[in-house]
Amino acid sequence: MTPYDYTPGGPRQRALNRIDRLNWDLGGIFMWLSNVCLLVMLGLTVATIILRPMSLAPYWMWPWTMVFFIWLSFFGFFAMYVRLKDVRVDFIAGLFGPAGMAVTRLLSDAATLSVTGVLLWQLPKVIATSRGVYDGAILPAGFELPRLALSIPLFVSAALVTLTALLDLAKIGAGMPENVADHHPES
Repeated sequence: MTPYDYTPGGPRQRALNRIDRLNWDLGGIFMWLSNVCLLVMLGLTVATIILRPMSLAPYWMWPWTMVFFIWLSFFGFFAMYVRLKDVRVDFIAGLFGPAGMAVTRLLSDAATLSVTGVLLWQLPKVIATSRGVYDGAILPAGFELPRLALSIPLFVSAALVTLTALLDLAKIGAGMPENVADHHPES
């Protein structure tokens, strides 16, 4: 069940459902960004493989491939979480019935808040230590990509995952069901 499948009951549930739909749509944008990063990364890799035997592969291709790989992972962090593409253990929680599902929902949100809390707590340290440039990742103006640009998608995703977990806790308080993916490849 996605936020678009749920019919809210009162004003509080309607407001939370609107926020949940916005969050779901934002997850789709981040999934799209991840896919664009993957396509660019694969395109640069193919170009490197084809051009290298002809001694035409520019130096900057490899560093940009790595930059897009990093961004793919960090944009995907939020996309996978909000769009329910992460690994789930519902089959174990289901053995304990509705109480087991409720407990794992709370534990999942608590674990998520712990992990993202640590990531966001480290933000000032990362900003303070991210000096210089990422060698070889040359921008069109001739500058190299600032090293801090590698971390920005991670912290944006961590903040959005934190908000998603807080939203789920608010949904629990409002008596709303958990979002559930229609299909899990592992099931």
